Amino acid sequence: MKSLSCTGVSNVVNIVLVLVLNFIYTSARRVPVNDYYGLYEHHQPQFAAAIEKLEHEPKWVENWPDASITMGQVSGVALDNSGLLLVFHRGPNIWGASTFSDRNVYNGIGEKPIPEPTILVINDTGELVDKWGKNLFYMPHGITVDAVGNVWLTDVALHQVFKFTPDQRDKPAMVLGEKFVPGDDESHFCKPSAVAVMSSGEFFVADGYCNTRIIKFAPDGTRILQWGKRYGDSPFVFKVPHALALAEERGAVCAADRERGRVACFRADNGTYLAAYSSWLIGDRLFSVAYAPVHGGRLYVVNGPSGGAPVRGYVLEYESGRLVGTFAPAGKFSNPHDVAVSADGARLFVPELDPYRVCKFVDDTPRNASDTAPRAKPTATVEMSGSSAVSMGAVGTWGAVSGAMGAALGAVGAALLALGALALLRARNRGKEVEAEPLVQ
Repeated sequence: MKSLSCTGVSNVVNIVLVLVLNFIYTSARRVPVNDYYGLYEHHQPQFAAAIEKLEHEPKWVENWPDASITMGQVSGVALDNSGLLLVFHRGPNIWGASTFSDRNVYNGIGEKPIPEPTILVINDTGELVDKWGKNLFYMPHGITVDAVGNVWLTDVALHQVFKFTPDQRDKPAMVLGEKFVPGDDESHFCKPSAVAVMSSGEFFVADGYCNTRIIKFAPDGTRILQWGKRYGDSPFVFKVPHALALAEERGAVCAADRERGRVACFRADNGTYLAAYSSWLIGDRLFSVAYAPVHGGRLYVVNGPSGGAPVRGYVLEYESGRLVGTFAPAGKFSNPHDVAVSADGARLFVPELDPYRVCKFVDDTPRNASDTAPRAKPTATVEMSGSSAVSMGAVGTWGAVSGAMGAALGAVGAALLALGALALLRARNRGKEVEAEPLVQ
């Protein structure tokens, strides 16, 4: 009789877990940040089922680029206006545990910069068509190309941001920050990670590993405003703003908040918080984000290792946060670091730190398919200002699951369903605004 009772309890546990997972699939909610450790290890079938529900687009292109192209750790990629891919890599240099002092000073000061070209230009068929950037950088990180062809780069060892014009690749036209000197004032950066440039010439810098802030500049490099906090529960708190993406027709700039596992979007004109996107399926480490104005707007993200989830890329709807696609080479990535997508969503590129490579993906769906996608998809958390999203203080579903395992199962099962109903009601309660925090500095 005792054995039979244990079997019955086990069945109740399985039923409750299935109900909760199904609820997570079909409705938007907040999952507490940094609450994913060990999740994949114990729930691999649930992750596999969720990934299977997604469209496996875009698709990986094997044997690209040309095998003769050699590169080091690839930190960033960007597409220029002609469709060429620019690859920013570290050559023989590797960012390791001894690369920086405990004060964020580069330990390689006095050594020569990377002697080989750090920017490789590759065409759509995978051929190397140009290379430049030798004897300039120490620890490459972010790269972007603006509307007129200027190339913007960040170097975390130099603590600087660089702008190169199309007709001058040997010397930067603009340099921001002091060489090798980290800082948090108006004339210094500390390991700046990324740049995003608007069509007006105004640009944003994610600063970055130490300063947890985003800074907006005028085209001439004059500071306009900044926002970001190190501590607290505010949507303005960052834990490594690692990459930036512009949704310019929406007036938004979005940051990949790496160690909080989210994409956080803000008004590009004044830094007001707009929305954040996260998902238990993506995990609590999100390395990069790109945006394409297809199907009403889509975000393309890559997560990272040790984040409690399979290392893959995901496609999200900008408006709803609904996960609609996933992508990875031969099943999964190892250590993806950035993502770039063409404006039509047809071509996607992801570099990895290890192995040293760039992966290409293609997707014909945005150009050929209807704008109405299948609805049976997992949904990411979306927290919005002035919208119908779950508030910052909402109950975390996975926290409820872990608590349930140690309580009386019948009572907790009912409590979970009640919490689920409450969260769903909150998610659907149109007109309820999340208070937008005023701009920082």
